[in-house]
Amino acid sequence: MKDVIVARQLRTGVNAATPAISLATVAIIISISLVLVSTSLAQSGKSKPKPVKPLTATENKQIDARLQKLQDTFENESKAIIEGYERSGQYDRAKFLLEVLLKLDPKNEDFKKKIADLDDQMLKSSEVDFKFDTSSDWTPVGTVQKDKLTRIEATGDYKLILSASTLNADGFPTENVMRDLVGRVPTGALMGMIVTEENQNGKQPPEPFTIKSKHEFNPKKEGVLFLKINAPPGAKCIGDLKLKVSGVTRPSQ
Repeated sequence: MKDVIVARQLRTGVNAATPAISLATVAIIISISLVLVSTSLAQSGKSKPKPVKPLTATENKQIDARLQKLQDTFENESKAIIEGYERSGQYDRAKFLLEVLLKLDPKNEDFKKKIADLDDQMLKSSEVDFKFDTSSDWTPVGTVQKDKLTRIEATGDYKLILSASTLNADGFPTENVMRDLVGRVPTGALMGMIVTEENQNGKQPPEPFTIKSKHEFNPKKEGVLFLKINAPPGAKCIGDLKLKVSGVTRPSQ
């Protein structure tokens, strides 16, 4: 039934952010979805048996030929649209259509590879390089969008000098993510935090996550991405890291 739901969303425009697809393509998607669902029901044996009239060999060949023609038309139409989107740099639309195709044919490795290639092209098209001062506190990098693939890569070395402060058996404090060591992130690692409207309104605190030298993720919500080195209070960081950030809308300089 997933195929029918996908086709219905395309037809009715349930998701306003979904890229527009030609009516011809939508019609083909719906047709193939119905064929697949009908075949699935016939094979499951759960539907109530109905009187059937056996087809002749000639009639079977005619139906098979029509189905093959429908599949060929659908594939050719889809490829043309995907190539057009890709040439114009509309990688998100090309990816959306490929994801629809993949739902109809989940085992198609070519579709999976093409989606991965499009992800890489989208990330490279928005890639920004800049230096990150490891001694800085939580630093805003830019805005991330919900479900939009984001990638952060960091290269370089820096020095971490711990203070001679007195500790007890509990070790470094970890209660406050804004100033303390974050327990679930390796000490000295680059980490990130997305601050959303809910965080700003005090409904829930932001949750830091590990980045290290490379991290790709799809944000669950829109918000401002902050970066910081996970260092304990009183520690001194010396040096810069070179960052490549993709999928992030950088603020105007």
